[in-house]
Amino acid sequence: MIFDIDLSIIPANSQQAFIACEAKVRAEYERWARDDSDNVDQNGNYVGSFEPERTYVTAIVAFLDEYSLEVDVEDTSGVADSEFEHHFRKFKSKILYITTRYSLRMNRIDSGAIGTVIEIAKDYRSQIGELLGKIRKIVNQEFEPGRKRDLIFTKIAALQSEIDRDQTTIDAAFSTLIELGAAIGEAGERSKPAIDQLERIKSIFWDRSKKVEQLPTRDRPKITSEEPTAIEDKTSTYTDDEIPF
Repeated sequence: MIFDIDLSIIPANSQQAFIACEAKVRAEYERWARDDSDNVDQNGNYVGSFEPERTYVTAIVAFLDEYSLEVDVEDTSGVADSEFEHHFRKFKSKILYITTRYSLRMNRIDSGAIGTVIEIAKDYRSQIGELLGKIRKIVNQEFEPGRKRDLIFTKIAALQSEIDRDQTTIDAAFSTLIELGAAIGEAGERSKPAIDQLERIKSIFWDRSKKVEQLPTRDRPKITSEEPTAIEDKTSTYTDDEIPF
């Protein structure tokens, strides 16, 4: 399924990319599942191997892992046929929940409902991306493999996701910065080089971002002065007998 997607048009932002890719993968799964539903025995019972569903799960999990999205779902692609349908319904429901949340969040950011919307010029977004790349290298070199390092990489990906957006909010940007700083800070003295890079990112956010006005001035049509027109006399002509009360 994933190989039929034109990856060059997938949004850079990880959450928007997930929404787009999931919709495409789901459409392919649903088409394939309709054909697969013909795999029934003489009693009408399904005798297939849930291949469309398993492929959908594998594609979605691969995307979540590659983009380091913090989505709490289990990889059910290897569950036995006798139990798979039950687990797949739960998996699909969770993915629907996530895509809905992401879509609502994008809409609330665009409308300014979840905080002051800001934007950072493309050049400065590139600088932040380079600084995040330096932090990744530092973490690779100085931090021991394990849960803490994995958490840092997840937080880096979350911040990169905010940077990739054309617009974000002060709340979203600085909350991810704080979470990344807290994750790095647990490493003690070894964290200083990474913290130094993070401080430079904070400076760019603070000095190089600008508030986005959510209600721009519109070009409204102008009403020209005209001679007043006669107003129709709508005085009631009801008689006492016609008044309905």
